Amino acid sequence: MKEHVIESVAEILQQWNPLGESASSMSDLEGYRYEAMDIISTASIAKKPVREAVALVLTQAFKVELDSEALTHFSARIERAIAEG
Repeated sequence: MKEHVIESVAEILQQWNPLGESASSMSDLEGYRYEAMDIISTASIAKKPVREAVALVLTQAFKVELDSEALTHFSARIERAIAEG
C-alpha cells in the first residue's frame, strides 16, 4: 500500500469529516489514517466497489449513518485517488 495514496484518501476523509463535531473527541482518530487504509484494503483485496468499501468501513468503525449524497461524492474522489496511486 503506497503511503501517498493513504495520505490522499485520509485527506479526503478529513475534508468530508463524516464524524462531524464528534471527531474532535476521538483520541485515536489520527486524521482518518486507519480508516483510509481499511478502505483501500477493502476495495483492493476484497474487490468491493469503493463506495461500498467506504460505507462499510465508516459505519463499522464509527456506528454512524452516512449521508448518501456525501457518500457518493467523496467515494468518487477516493476512487480517483486510489486509481491515480
